[in-house]
Amino acid sequence: MRLLVLFHRWVGVVLSLMFATWFATGAMMVFVAFPSLGASDAARGSAAIRMGAVAIGPDIARGHLADSADLRLIDRDSTPVYVAAVDGHATVLSAVDGARLPAIDGPVAARIAAAFGRAPVKRLDGPFDYDQWVVHQQFDPVRPVFRARLEDAPGTELYVSARTGEVIQRTVRYERACNWLGSVIHWIYIVPIRRSFALWDWTVWIVSLVGLASVTAGLTLGISRTVTRLRAGQTASPFKGLLRWHHLLGLCAGLFVACWITSGWLSMDHGRLFSDGEAGPSAIARYRDGPAPTPRRLEPADLRALQGASVVRFGRVAGREVAAADGPGLGPIKVLTTGSAGVQASNGLPPDLLIKAVRYGWPGEQIVEVSPVIADSPYAKAEGLGSSARLIRLEGRTTERLYVDGQSGRVMVVMDRSRAAYAWVYYMLHTYNFPGLSDRPVLRITLLLIPLSAGFAFSITGLLAAVRRLRLTVRT
Repeated sequence: MRLLVLFHRWVGVVLSLMFATWFATGAMMVFVAFPSLGASDAARGSAAIRMGAVAIGPDIARGHLADSADLRLIDRDSTPVYVAAVDGHATVLSAVDGARLPAIDGPVAARIAAAFGRAPVKRLDGPFDYDQWVVHQQFDPVRPVFRARLEDAPGTELYVSARTGEVIQRTVRYERACNWLGSVIHWIYIVPIRRSFALWDWTVWIVSLVGLASVTAGLTLGISRTVTRLRAGQTASPFKGLLRWHHLLGLCAGLFVACWITSGWLSMDHGRLFSDGEAGPSAIARYRDGPAPTPRRLEPADLRALQGASVVRFGRVAGREVAAADGPGLGPIKVLTTGSAGVQASNGLPPDLLIKAVRYGWPGEQIVEVSPVIADSPYAKAEGLGSSARLIRLEGRTTERLYVDGQSGRVMVVMDRSRAAYAWVYYMLHTYNFPGLSDRPVLRITLLLIPLSAGFAFSITGLLAAVRRLRLTVRT
């Protein structure tokens, strides 16, 4: 018990300010999320592809781009281009003549940003690799970037990839201000640390783990002392003043604090204890190629059915070529698939094609359900699934749920038992997006803010106690 006291006291001195800021910034994050430009929003803001100018088919583009599985067709300053990641870096190929294109310059970036944001560019910075809002590793293939500040009321800033010419991020003034009081501090999202994923990952993981150990020690001490005193017919707390408040608030809010720190620590799991939700490469290969890829390929003339699209993503499902399009000017046709009978145009992938692909990828599993995904469902929120996601429920050796994109066919998440448990103990426990609450935002936020406020008050008493302890230590 003496060791627990020393550990809890001095770790508390070091981390008490961190605990207080975690609760305060967590409350801010309930209302303002980290800036993000979703794929659909990016497609709606981007210029339509001039399909009539496309002269190179996606199969030829793949041959020039190391047969990349991540191939898309976009508009870059009125030129249709193919984009794919080659050796971790985005490479751009003209869809007109097949030539590799260099990075764009500032004037081109300004034109792209002005067209996307429907407002003049007030200031253009860059190109540079990092700033606070493009520090995530998802932007690594498209660095460096330009930052364009628009002349509009919300104070919009758009980030344009110098490599591809795509708008990859959008922020507005209030998001930037609120996130400095929210996500940036809460996630320790400081550029010098966050730009190295390994450094950031281990820093947050270790700090959270030490914090969890301190909370556990405090709960053990607090409950033990209270039980001992109550058995002796005394008051619940042996302390006076500030420490008494810390002890009693810990008894009331300690379990929530422990659960919240645990779930926050698990947000950095990244496959350490739980499944990462990704399908194995052999399953993906079988899912994509089936017994044998179809000899029919998508030709430039086929893509004209997708006129009005601002992005077309290419892939394979059960051996058939797939082109999934998005954009504001797109008509009812959003997907092209090849087959022995030619090219089929539809609003989404045929369910029987998805079923066939899953049977190839996961042989021996019985498919018991294929259904759309409800946007407010807990698992959909936990995994960030969009409206095009489809649930394919399997029953067999592993009893998995597969979530696939109903347009591109991409396998989004393999929800096995481990991943489902992770969604509960991390995401739902940390955000209160439980079944019955995920579709009731006002009730969920209210129930979340109450313990967050109690945890903040508890942390403040710990912070004040830490300051007093340090003063006493310095004096002696």
